[in-house]
Amino acid sequence: MTFGDQLAFHREQAGLTQQDLGQRLGIQYQQVSAYERGITFPRKGRLIQICEILNIGYAAMAEAKFRSQNPGLPADAFPYEKRRKLPPIPVIGLAAAGQGLFPNLDGTAAATDDYLDRPDDLGHEAVYGVRVYGDSMTPIVKPGSIVIASLEASCQNGDLAVVVTQDGEAMVKVVRFKGEELLLLSTNPAFPERRMPRQEVLHLHPVIYIRIGRM
Repeated sequence: MTFGDQLAFHREQAGLTQQDLGQRLGIQYQQVSAYERGITFPRKGRLIQICEILNIGYAAMAEAKFRSQNPGLPADAFPYEKRRKLPPIPVIGLAAAGQGLFPNLDGTAAATDDYLDRPDDLGHEAVYGVRVYGDSMTPIVKPGSIVIASLEASCQNGDLAVVVTQDGEAMVKVVRFKGEELLLLSTNPAFPERRMPRQEVLHLHPVIYIRIGRM
């Protein structure tokens, strides 16, 4: 069962309608419907609330959420109930710190054979790793490093972010919002800034962790 199927099942077992659950969560019933249809997923704090209201275990629902966001995972990939911690992070592409292709990021999930052990202090659940090459972001991001980006957090002005364009180009840049444009900045002064219309950006995910590495 998907996360949404399990949520609907437990909600009905508790004798609640979508509107009932929404009222207890302080949200509209349409948001509950979106969770159950797999359109969006609740963040950690809200998922904890849901589990408390429905009197169900958090670990199992967190695993169901992660698997629904990452449908390519093998069935025995992460024994969540045994480990009692969040599973490793999928490294789903090779991005350029300058410019390059990032073919297998669809913004919500990806199948991969490459996983990164989750840092103990990383609390975000819906994340992915990207191995970086190129030196446009040195000294912050060195070639061979892995940046971990969040699918849950929103990108703020001045954030370091993974930027994926409609054409499949990807890069790691400092992002600044300028009206209907994005200003993409490198930390290496040898690389010029780049301007891009917002409508040309497919995905914009803030970087929340950097693991230093070498090519």
